[in-house]
Amino acid sequence: MAKFDLTKSALIALSMLEISNKKKEKILSCVNEPSELIANPKKCKEILLKQTTDAVYIEFLSFVERMEAIANRLQNEDVEVITLFDENYPNNLRDIIEAPIVLYCKGNTALLDKRAIAVVGTRRPTRYGQKITEEFTREFARADLVVVSGFARGSDSIAHRVCVEENCPTIAVFGSGLNVCYPAENRELLSGILSHGGLIISEYALDVKPLSYHFPDRNRIISGLSEGVFLAEASEKSGSLITIGCATEQGREIFVVPGNINSPASEGSNQVLRSMQGALVLTAEDVLSGLGVYAKKPVQEQAIQLNFIEQQLVDSLYEGDLHFEELLNIAKCSASELSSMLMNMELCGVIEKLAGNYFVLCK
Repeated sequence: MAKFDLTKSALIALSMLEISNKKKEKILSCVNEPSELIANPKKCKEILLKQTTDAVYIEFLSFVERMEAIANRLQNEDVEVITLFDENYPNNLRDIIEAPIVLYCKGNTALLDKRAIAVVGTRRPTRYGQKITEEFTREFARADLVVVSGFARGSDSIAHRVCVEENCPTIAVFGSGLNVCYPAENRELLSGILSHGGLIISEYALDVKPLSYHFPDRNRIISGLSEGVFLAEASEKSGSLITIGCATEQGREIFVVPGNINSPASEGSNQVLRSMQGALVLTAEDVLSGLGVYAKKPVQEQAIQLNFIEQQLVDSLYEGDLHFEELLNIAKCSASELSSMLMNMELCGVIEKLAGNYFVLCK
């Protein structure tokens, strides 16, 4: 049977209340120790009624009464609880404004002590944005940086997927309870993150739904856990710009690649560069150098034999990514023959397939 001490019980009960983080901080500032919220019922009532409502106070008492059942469920779900008062609470996060009082964690919590970089971007990346996110994330992972992102559609999912492909751990920060997979289509990705030594974390209790106002709050955790934030692509109203704002307030390094000035998908990131010109990066090495990271995992080179047509395809791809139909015109062979060649070249690590049936050379 799982059981928490009074301090952890009080903090968990407080974390489960649907009130602002500012109110939670205010409540904690009114006591010498969090345990007083349970050990001193009179003081607890006085503080909560002053800061919240009767309904919130009653809800807090309900959570405290059910704490043993809550502890058992968390144990059954393999969820570890780390509070702001625990020694293993991540130092990077501890000093941010409105640091989460509780972190619900599933997976490898040792990652919280590792050097990390956040990778963020739009939920609807262009082919350019997809390529940039993949290439930069791959180099970050190979350099032994833990990649932190928000598990959302688009750039976040691409960043986590690249880490899984590289067999490198990654941290996904949820805007819901850890047993709520959002978006639902990321179930396989979630499994991959955990099976490859990764970690999923949230400040929200189990069963909490991914409500829209949770995501701006989640973004402060993404940047807070990281030494720097890399922005691949963002439109003018992209939520990833909130993360950049949080990172700026937290004194984190900002890294942004320039985008097409005529593309709405790059308006946000280009605006960041207009106001923060020192954030401009062109290569993953620029980012690593900015963080003082140089050692990379060695990538084993392998001699690959290409036939005449395959070499033609490689030469054409030096100009940039090409669609299957364009490659078909270059190869002058049947579609099935080209598919076979492209698959072989993918397996050998020569090319990579992008969304929309486009292909690009691997770095």
